[in-house]
Amino acid sequence: MLPVPSGRLLLLLLGLFPVAIHAAAFGGSGLLLGAIACILVLATIDMNGSARMLHGVEVKADPVCRLSRASEGNYSIYFRITNQMPRAFHIALAFDPEIECSEYSKDVVLPAKEGSLFSVSFSVTPTNRGIYPAPKVFLEFPSRLGLFQVRRACATGGEIRVYPNLRRERKQLANLFMNRGLSGAHLQRQTGQGREYEQLREYAPGDNILDLHWKASAKRGAWATKMYQVERTQHVYFILDHSRLSGLRVARDGNLGDDDSFGENFLERYVTVASVLGMAAEKQGDLFGLIAHGSRVSRFVPANTGSRHSQTVQDALFNLTPESAPADFASLFTFLRLRIRRRSLLIFMTDLADDLAAGEFKKHVGLISRNHYVIVNSIRRPGVYPIFSDEYDAPSIAQQISGHMRWDGLRRMRLGLDAMGVQFSVLNQEKLSVDVVNQYLSVKQRQVI
Repeated sequence: MLPVPSGRLLLLLLGLFPVAIHAAAFGGSGLLLGAIACILVLATIDMNGSARMLHGVEVKADPVCRLSRASEGNYSIYFRITNQMPRAFHIALAFDPEIECSEYSKDVVLPAKEGSLFSVSFSVTPTNRGIYPAPKVFLEFPSRLGLFQVRRACATGGEIRVYPNLRRERKQLANLFMNRGLSGAHLQRQTGQGREYEQLREYAPGDNILDLHWKASAKRGAWATKMYQVERTQHVYFILDHSRLSGLRVARDGNLGDDDSFGENFLERYVTVASVLGMAAEKQGDLFGLIAHGSRVSRFVPANTGSRHSQTVQDALFNLTPESAPADFASLFTFLRLRIRRRSLLIFMTDLADDLAAGEFKKHVGLISRNHYVIVNSIRRPGVYPIFSDEYDAPSIAQQISGHMRWDGLRRMRLGLDAMGVQFSVLNQEKLSVDVVNQYLSVKQRQVI
C-alpha cells in the first residue's frame, strides 16, 4: 500500500499556518500542538482503515489473452468486491512497450452488489508477435476520510500471446479458395494413377510390366497386377528459416492501411504463409506439419489435422524470432531424413540470395530430394531483376548491375536445383501466400507426391 496525501489533507495542513502565526505572536503553543495532534490522529485512523479496505478487492485477468499482430483487440481486467470499499476508483495498466493502448488508465465505478464480478476492457494493438507478461494493475481510490489517495499494485500472473495477422491474406485468397474448390476436394479433378496401393487383380493385356506383383504371381501361378488409388490424404510440411537472414526487412509497395501499418521482416512473412498454408491443407483434407530451423531445428510439429493441431501450429509459430547465427542446413537435412519417413511435400521458405547459404543448401538437399517432393521459395529482394527488364526501376546503373548479378546467381541456382529434382522459385512478397498456396494446389492436382 502506498498512501499519497490528498488535497483535503493539504488544506488541513494549510489551516495550521494561521494557528502557528497566532502562537508565535501571542503565545498559545498548546493550541498549535493540539491542532497538530488532532490532524495526526485523524490521518493515522484514516490510513489504518484504508489499509483494511485494500484487502476487499480481488483483481484477476485471463490466464492467456490471444491477440493478432497489428490488429486492435481487447484486454480485460476482472474485479470482485468482498467487503466495503469505495465504489469509484482509478485504474491504470503498465503494458509492454510492444503493445500500444489508446487509454492506459480509466475511472471505474463498480456495482453496488458485493461479490459480483465486474470487468474493465482496454483497447490494445500489439506491434509484434510474441509472448508478453500480463501488465501490472495499479489501483487508486480515496481513503474513508478523504485524507489520502491509496494506491496498490496488483500482479495478475497471466500472459498475452500475439499471433500473426492474416486479415490481408484472407482477402487475397478468398476468390482463390472459392475457384479452386478448397471447401470440397471432390470437386477438383485429379490426374495421374496415384501411388497408394489398393488391391491385386488378374493380369490383363496392356498392363505395365512395372505394375506386376512378382511374389503374388509366383504364389498364384498366374500373373497378378497391382492396382493403385489416388491418394486423398497427403503429408505437407512447411519448413521456415528463422536464422540471421530472416531478419531482413521487407520492402513494401503501397499502403496497407489498417491491415498492416507496422514494418515486417522476412520471418514475419514466413510465419504468415505457414498459417495460410495450414488452413489450405486442412480444407483439402491433407495433414500439415511445421518445422522451424536456424542454427538448429527449434520447432517440429508432426503432420496432422484438426482444430487442436491447428492451435499447436499457431503456438509453435507466434513467438519465433530471427536468430543472429546462420542456418545449419547439414543438421536440418539430417533431421528431415531421420524424422520424416513417408514421402511428403516439403515447402521451404529461406533466403538463397546469399552465396554461402545457397551453396550449403544445394550441397545437402540431395539427402531428401530423392524421397520427397521439394519446393524451395525465396522472397525477391529489392532490385533483383534482369538488367533492362520492364520490372526494373533502379536509380543508377550500378544498382542495376548489382541486381542483375543477384538475379543471375538465383537463375543458376534454380538450374542446379532443377537438375536435382527440386523446384526453386523467387516470389514477390506482396502475393507470397497466394503463390505458395498455388504451388501446393498444383502439386495436389498433379498427384506427384
